[in-house]
Amino acid sequence: MSCIENVNRYIVPNDIITSLTKVYKYIGKNEIFSEVTKSSINKILDQTIQHDAFFLGKILGLNLTDNRLRLIISKNSAPRNKEENILYNLIEILNDIQTNYKKYNYRSNDQLNLINYIYQSQNIKYDVKQLINDRSKRLLIDELTEVTYSNKLNVEKIILYLNYFIDLFNIKPFTQNNLSAALITLYILVLKADLEAFNYVSFFELIYNNYHEFNDRLLDVSYNWKEGISQPTSFIRFMLNLILDGYTKAESIVTEYKIDQTISKGDNIENTINKLPNIFTKDQIREIHPYVSEST
Repeated sequence: MSCIENVNRYIVPNDIITSLTKVYKYIGKNEIFSEVTKSSINKILDQTIQHDAFFLGKILGLNLTDNRLRLIISKNSAPRNKEENILYNLIEILNDIQTNYKKYNYRSNDQLNLINYIYQSQNIKYDVKQLINDRSKRLLIDELTEVTYSNKLNVEKIILYLNYFIDLFNIKPFTQNNLSAALITLYILVLKADLEAFNYVSFFELIYNNYHEFNDRLLDVSYNWKEGISQPTSFIRFMLNLILDGYTKAESIVTEYKIDQTISKGDNIENTINKLPNIFTKDQIREIHPYVSEST
């Protein structure tokens, strides 16, 4: 029995309820963030997608140098080999998800099409050699996806989506590249949960910077998954902390953006430089002012 099939029995600990309350307070600010940044939203999304593609490529272990990753992502350099083609396809998928996530489906056929678009030379299929509780993996994905879509039990959607991701990670439905499929589906679900911090902050950069803990918590909750007695709490707790970190960073970015629009951008950057060490880099300035032009 999977996490989704057990989700109506899950008792939410008090600290997770507290974290969810904080997350929903931030979700209530989504419209404010959007209104402040609306004149530059396309540039903002483009930079976020570039960061997401770079760090997802690192997580998936693409055999590319950092310099080559950046050239393909930010300079639109033409791909030269299979690894670079995978990265190029990842960029397209992430861009499409970020701009169309509300319409995105994640049923079994959608997931199969998505993973085959990214890895176009590999002809990935559903794994038919292994059954889970006498059910095919594709059938199980269909069943769990329908439960998630319908949400007849009215489970809080962030908890619901994280339980679905844990199931997807453990089912490993495809013949290869299951981690890629699971992470991209998680990205879709995070955006569908109205977590608009990840319009401004790279979701995969946060995961990459905390990947050891992300992986450890995921393995923790996967223990005894096959026996139907998985405990998703530690992973949910980790992900809520990551989401809150994303919103804290997003709020800081939006606040700084608002200041940049109301005072001289040059003066604002000078103020930042005065607070930096004697030796500093452009990247340090850009972390604080990510949407200021190169000429400024």
